[in-house]
Amino acid sequence: MNKKKWEEIARPAQIPPPGDWNVWLILAGRGFGKTRSAAEAVRRWALSGQYKRIALISNTIQEARQVMAEGESGLLSISDPEEKLEFLPSRRLLKWPNGAIATLYGAEHYEHLRGPQFDAAWVDEFAKFQYPRETFEQLSFSLRLGKNPKTILTTTPRPIQFIKDLMMRDDVVTVRGTSLENLENLSPTFLKQLEYLKGTRLESQEIYAEITDESSNTLWSRSDIEGCYRSPPHFLNNIVIGVDPALTSGNESNETGIVVAGIDGFGKGYVLDDLSISAAPEIWAEKVAEAYRKYSARLVVMETNAGGELLSHLLKSVDSSIKIKTVFANVSKIARAEPIVILYQKKMIFHARQFHKLEMQMTTYEPKSKSPDRLDAMVWAMTELFSVPKSGGVPSIFVT
Repeated sequence: MNKKKWEEIARPAQIPPPGDWNVWLILAGRGFGKTRSAAEAVRRWALSGQYKRIALISNTIQEARQVMAEGESGLLSISDPEEKLEFLPSRRLLKWPNGAIATLYGAEHYEHLRGPQFDAAWVDEFAKFQYPRETFEQLSFSLRLGKNPKTILTTTPRPIQFIKDLMMRDDVVTVRGTSLENLENLSPTFLKQLEYLKGTRLESQEIYAEITDESSNTLWSRSDIEGCYRSPPHFLNNIVIGVDPALTSGNESNETGIVVAGIDGFGKGYVLDDLSISAAPEIWAEKVAEAYRKYSARLVVMETNAGGELLSHLLKSVDSSIKIKTVFANVSKIARAEPIVILYQKKMIFHARQFHKLEMQMTTYEPKSKSPDRLDAMVWAMTELFSVPKSGGVPSIFVT
């Protein structure tokens, strides 16, 4: 699609703003068209020769390639064949015939920005970064080519202080937008998912791009937990045990998360018990087996990132009748937890009693925090009960 066509279909908020700015912050909901807006701006800069050394930064180098370079709205997809944009994956480079170059970086290694020099940058999903301030500051030191270096920041907001700080700067132009502004280009499935977010805190954040008033970057607020206490029915025929195992038991070791959960015939979930413990594998395996028999559980859902199949064999050696489903965490803790947060906010998950340590992890966990073992075990259990897709998204119980 050529430049003229994009300018014909783009909304005003998707075109670089006029004036003397250093940072264009596109703070918008999912589906707004943030990626396309930034990619088209970078494409125009490169083709015109206005900027020739461009940094493309995402949360990881894989995300930079998958979204910014090769994604549906990435630079390769929006470029016409006659532009002859070349991608050199081994060198992390996008190269235009006029000599303009864009280099891919992952923010998890933001120190790699030391040394290189740029005259422009595009930073995608900035609020996901573990070290947003440090990444931005290191990038700022690298933007030392040309007379007027510019940066585009595209992100769905999260309540991190540095985004608020950026919005207060005189050299930052902030564009706010919602998912609803791009309805004609969004799939019916995505639009249906938006309906299930109504009335939740995630709706404000992910759809309307509002920065919530929570004092920390946590998924659960206190209000999400208050009022969620309810005695479960006497008979639940679908009970599972979520296990997030630890391989060691020293003073500095993580706990093994062991959470028992069930779902009733009306689609309401219950946390029945939190049996998490800091103990050697053979001890926590015995505890899981005892809970399996006590609650007549259908299944043990166990994360195997750390110990692989050895953990399954260990549990089977304690009780060969235990049915085990192993799961592997291939997305972030936050991405796995978000569908469960929605269920809490929709009052579809309850606690049989107060579980102080679990609830503390739920309301205080941030990306930089120590691994939340109890929280992880609960999320795995509820993910199984509500049939949440492995990649996240709306639980199947919502989908008709």
